[in-house]
Amino acid sequence: MHHPMSSAPSHPFHPLRALALLACAQALFALMDATGKMLAADMGIPLIALVRHAGQTLLMLAFLGPRMGLRLIHTRHLWLQCWRGLAMSGFTLFFFTALFRLPQAEATAINFIAPFVVMLLAGRVLGERVSMGKWLGAAVGFLGMMLLVRPGSELDRLGIVFALLTLVCNVAFQLLTRRLALVEDSFTTMFYSAAISVLVSALLLPLQSVWGGWPAALSLHQVLMLLALGVLGGLSQWCFIRAYVWSSATFIAPLLFMQLVWSTATGLLFFGQLPDGLSLAGIGVILASGVATMLYAARTKASG
Repeated sequence: MHHPMSSAPSHPFHPLRALALLACAQALFALMDATGKMLAADMGIPLIALVRHAGQTLLMLAFLGPRMGLRLIHTRHLWLQCWRGLAMSGFTLFFFTALFRLPQAEATAINFIAPFVVMLLAGRVLGERVSMGKWLGAAVGFLGMMLLVRPGSELDRLGIVFALLTLVCNVAFQLLTRRLALVEDSFTTMFYSAAISVLVSALLLPLQSVWGGWPAALSLHQVLMLLALGVLGGLSQWCFIRAYVWSSATFIAPLLFMQLVWSTATGLLFFGQLPDGLSLAGIGVILASGVATMLYAARTKASG
């Protein structure tokens, strides 16, 4: 779940620098997901989610704490921050569960229906105008998802359920992000979401035995993978935010769907999983419709 907190650049526009940072962020996100998928084969999801969010929380405290001080935790909308944190923790828990049961490319592609749902709900929830072009793009995106979850596909049914639960959490997360971006500091919002996710994951540790189980003994390899998961989570978020510093949301939004390419590549590289023909077509449809819809939205906003 990788979304901007602000739509306005705070520095001069440097597209190549932004592209490099975004590519790094997406590669790190894909590696983080692959690491979580590998760990899920040996241990339960709550512990994996706890480490993932703890890494981000600790990195933010280390790098932002000395500079921001108490401003890092100052908020005027505590309940909205709590709801966003719950949405983020649900996203992580459900997504890593889906990754355990589904190929990485397909799990990621289902989740990328979220921007279309947010776009359609924004009209009712946030009072934004939803044009016919956006409706058409969303319809094509949903068609792509139907190719992925079609009857007769070899995807695990329970894995699809968890992927759809991830989608619901992602939609709530994005809507709350857009609300908070107007009234709160972006780093404060990120910190609250990460810290709340750490708390939720810790409270769910008693369910570890039925949500994947405890490892008999952590090997050095597993310890290193857990540490890598936390570092990847923090570094990916940092690169992602810095990409927005040197560009804008309208520039980056169409490029977000390139995450599907990274996820397909890491799924093939680490797990030897390549989607079948119809699934590849579905991923391609979601990618193409997402890019086209975001470009259309940016052009409409610029001309309007």
